[in-house]
Amino acid sequence: MTQVVAIAGEPVYLPCDIATQDEEDAVLLVLWYREDLGTPIYSVDAREKDFGVAERWSDESVFASRAYFLPERRPAELGVDRVKSSDQGIYRCRVDFKQAQTRNSRVNLTVIVPPSKMIITDDRGDVKQAIVGPYVEGDSFTLKCDVSGGRPRPWVKWFRDEIETDTPVTVLTGGAVRGVLRVGPLTRTDVRAAFTCRASNHIRSHPIETTLTLDMNFPPLTVHILGSNQPLSAIRRYDLLCQSAGSRPPASITWWKNGHRINNAKETLSTDGNTTTSTVSLQLTKSDAGAKLACRATNPQMPSVAPLEDDWILDIQYVPETVVRLGTNLDPRNIREGTDVYFDCIIKAHPYIYKVEWRHNGKTLSHNVGQGIIISNQSLVLQGVGRNTAGNYTCVGFNAEGDGESKPLTLDVLYAPTCRSSQQRVHGVAKQERAHITCHVDSNPPEVSFRWTFNNTANSNEVSDSYISRTGTVSTVTYTPHTEMDYGTLLCWAHNRIGKQRVPCVYHIIAAGRPDQVHNCSVVNASLTSFGVRCSEGFNGGIAQSFFLEVKELVTQELVANVSSAVPRFTAIGLVPGRTYGVAVIPYNSKGRGEPYPMRASTLRPPEKHHVHDKSLDLPRTAFHMSGAMSAAVGGGGVIMVILVLFLIGVRQRCFKRKPSPGPLPSSLPGSPDKLREKDDSESDDRNPDIIPSEMDHLQVDYYRTQQVSTISPPLGSRMPRGSVAGVRGSIPAYYALRTAPPPHQTMIDNGTQQGIPPPAAFGSGSCTLPRGSSTGLTSIAPGERCIPLQHLRTLPRPMAAPTALPRHLPRDTPL
Repeated sequence: MTQVVAIAGEPVYLPCDIATQDEEDAVLLVLWYREDLGTPIYSVDAREKDFGVAERWSDESVFASRAYFLPERRPAELGVDRVKSSDQGIYRCRVDFKQAQTRNSRVNLTVIVPPSKMIITDDRGDVKQAIVGPYVEGDSFTLKCDVSGGRPRPWVKWFRDEIETDTPVTVLTGGAVRGVLRVGPLTRTDVRAAFTCRASNHIRSHPIETTLTLDMNFPPLTVHILGSNQPLSAIRRYDLLCQSAGSRPPASITWWKNGHRINNAKETLSTDGNTTTSTVSLQLTKSDAGAKLACRATNPQMPSVAPLEDDWILDIQYVPETVVRLGTNLDPRNIREGTDVYFDCIIKAHPYIYKVEWRHNGKTLSHNVGQGIIISNQSLVLQGVGRNTAGNYTCVGFNAEGDGESKPLTLDVLYAPTCRSSQQRVHGVAKQERAHITCHVDSNPPEVSFRWTFNNTANSNEVSDSYISRTGTVSTVTYTPHTEMDYGTLLCWAHNRIGKQRVPCVYHIIAAGRPDQVHNCSVVNASLTSFGVRCSEGFNGGIAQSFFLEVKELVTQELVANVSSAVPRFTAIGLVPGRTYGVAVIPYNSKGRGEPYPMRASTLRPPEKHHVHDKSLDLPRTAFHMSGAMSAAVGGGGVIMVILVLFLIGVRQRCFKRKPSPGPLPSSLPGSPDKLREKDDSESDDRNPDIIPSEMDHLQVDYYRTQQVSTISPPLGSRMPRGSVAGVRGSIPAYYALRTAPPPHQTMIDNGTQQGIPPPAAFGSGSCTLPRGSSTGLTSIAPGERCIPLQHLRTLPRPMAAPTALPRHLPRDTPL
């Protein structure tokens, strides 16, 4: 009997020998029987057919279509697919031959049935399929693996990470088998351990198994505030980090400051899930110094476990906080000029300051005993304060965090009134003209009172209060001169509760006149189409003056530019490149024009164009040969020319020796109005002396030939005698200038050698200077009266006037 073992569900092959000894013999019929059945269960009938195409039959109640015969195998086999446990038994194979005796063989088929069901339960009887736990460190537990089904009875074994463990096995009622696994106490190394229960009943059968993974919860192992115990700066914003590791599941991190939770934290988790990082953004202040900042890590699945904490005592550094205080013995409302003042700087800083600085109106003060500034540590002493010392004082403390400046402390210095600078001190006023003279004073306190006095060469008078008005620290007096004696000096006095003004404000009242000529003129910033003119202004005649610039063509005298300005600074544009122009700067005010300052100015020439020489344009030149006769003619002509030039030079020198030598030149030429006034101060109080220039620049002569400007025009039909002065032709027009003059009966003399100077010819239509003593009216210029052109006269001495008694004016208020 042949033993055959099959696993349920797998195919099985039952052997049956159908081989013959005689080649002529053949198999006619193959029948399969099962001992518990009396009839065949499978047959192969070849009695009427060839064996290769023999008829096959299978009992539907036994194998049905699962059986098939394999005659080509040695021995032949009956194959059965998907063998069942009911197929187990003893089978007999009967083979009938054509000639040989019938052959019978027996096969014992054993069918192995694997276990069919496995159930794992824990201590509480809960069925576990993939995960067991979670447990914590130190826990112990038991797992029971119950296996049912299977023939023969299966064995049950437990494996930990594929390593077999000792497994007690118990047979339960009903034929089930139980395997028990005991685990513990647990440590952190047990996490994710794999526990497998495996059951089988034959070496050829596939075992059934179930694997469970151990899940555990751990509290955080570590928590740290990164970069802790370092000083922090106030006002700045910091992103602080706290990291916790070792928690399962990941830890939950919270931030606390002095026991109050901070809620704006954000958490991130590492890729392995072991490290949790929390970030909190904080803007700390000085008040947070010494506060306790804590980072707490907890496992939310383990509420019974105390949180892990890391704390940090905050060290806050900040910019110095400074306060300026006035000395305790000083009254800030009653600090007078000349007193000593001291300040203290109160500073709070961490880290401590390394420098203290004092500032006055934003400017740094330096220690200077000579100027009365004494700086010692955190104190400032000002000796003998004055009005310039008043203002805002601050102290600045410097430390590693920066510089902290205090709020300003205003030092108010009280002082008596003083005259404010940059006032108009000279006022030109015409007779019967009402003028408003304003007096500005600096005073602290600003409550002041004013008084005015008027001085001239005769007397000094108080100005009546009815002519005085006051607004704050400004007083205005209304003044109207009626006679020559009303010109003089106004004095303005002010006083407040501190004291009286020591030096009055002085205002000179003079007769208004035309402005003086500008001086020191120069051409600047010349370009192709423009140039600038800069001058220094002269005396304004006691009235505000303005200026204008005239630019003319030199030949045609055509006006090409006219520029006005409040100051003698001009720019003429739109001019022709490379051309020279005649320029005149003329001041003027409400009384008329001053004398022009003529000059010349040129624009730049355009750059020249250079052409590249083209050799291809060169033409062949014929060689020039000078003959001997031609050379002699050229040489003779040259000698004759030299002799002629020498002869002309000799004649010119003889004519020059026959001419009388001219008189000595004056020691000074006409200059700026400032120089004229300096000479005038030595002779008279009149601001316009009789200055008669001896020579004139040719530029002024050219300008005056084309310019007909005068302040006094001669009467129509009057004719002036013709003549010449200092070799200048009388046809040159001149200016009439109005001057204060002595009585007309006196005669002018020239250095005591001449009784008078004959007037130049053709001066009837021009301008001239009237000698002192002539009338200021136009009708007083008689046809035979001398008239001297301003630009061609020398300085004449003043005639000695007979002493006359000045009128006696009684003290009175200023006429208005």
